[in-house]
Amino acid sequence: MKVLFLPDYTEANAYQRELAGALRERQVTIVAEPTGRRRIVPILQAVRRHGRPDVLHVHWTEPYISGGRTDVSRLRVTRTLAELRLIRRAGTRVVWTVHDLSRHDRDVDPLEIRFNRSLFALCGAVIVHCAAARDALLEALDLPAAAAARVRVIPHGHYQGAYPDDVTRSDARDRLGLPQTSRVFAFVGWVRPYKGVEELIEAFRTVDAADARLLIAGQPGSADFAERVTSLARDNARIDLRLGFVPDHELQLYLRAADAICLPYREIFTSGSVLLAMTFGRAVIVPRRGCIGETLDEEGGLLYDPTAPTGLRDALVRAVSVDLDAMGGHNTARLPEFGWDRIADATLGVYRSLLDVGGGSARTRT
Repeated sequence: MKVLFLPDYTEANAYQRELAGALRERQVTIVAEPTGRRRIVPILQAVRRHGRPDVLHVHWTEPYISGGRTDVSRLRVTRTLAELRLIRRAGTRVVWTVHDLSRHDRDVDPLEIRFNRSLFALCGAVIVHCAAARDALLEALDLPAAAAARVRVIPHGHYQGAYPDDVTRSDARDRLGLPQTSRVFAFVGWVRPYKGVEELIEAFRTVDAADARLLIAGQPGSADFAERVTSLARDNARIDLRLGFVPDHELQLYLRAADAICLPYREIFTSGSVLLAMTFGRAVIVPRRGCIGETLDEEGGLLYDPTAPTGLRDALVRAVSVDLDAMGGHNTARLPEFGWDRIADATLGVYRSLLDVGGGSARTRT
């Protein structure tokens, strides 16, 4: 069985890399293709380069429909749907894993919603990471309840082994210049408005805990947002900003140095960041949104109501005194629930179910 992943983010994206590796262990041939914006028909060119796949697995749509930094291109939408229809007509089954409902930090674009609805109709199966994501997808696309039969719920996987992890908390704090005895709350990742970084800083400033520290590490989405974050943190010695790209080999420093990871997202669909924190044995402070409530439990995190005005602050206050190490240990113990063997088996089951319809189109079987 040959499966084409589009787009190819395997070098930078651990989710796609781990899934591809686990499927290859099951004798699935996985090929992937980077998306060049200057390519006239990128999907058809990928098929020509690698040969017709049995399954085309779409992971992210933005490279195929975006015409710039803010707009969805009507021309690209039309082209992409035409390419997918041709591929499907040739016998390839189409699968879509929905990682996000729409592009972040932008107004919802009706054209993008129409594209997603058309893509859903073209797919033999659509994969989401939790039941809440399935329901949100059907609502966002205004699809009938019967469409749920086409949606398969397969959890997001953990990140054990995906990133270097060979430093202790003590070593990480020494290297980052953080006090060994402080209670450190950390945000790690792209620093963008939808991730609630501004709200996190504002809430932390009101927490009366002299020994607490807030560490924010990651690449800002823009120079303007970097200035906004810097301004909010200014004149507060308990807030440590490390604004800049965090390479994979340094990710462990910030995760190991922290007692808890803060993910105060304004909007979140899936739970990759939560699984990353759990992988490194950290407690998580996070709103009960999207897939989070189905991934993290009360023993492993401080989940708060995102509609409560003081929800985030109250969670931070609680985190000052609770046993965060015990929470982190609980999260580590739960990682087998999110093992890639299980996820690859479920994904392969989706592929096989599509290829078996009508006698199947696969040239080889696994």
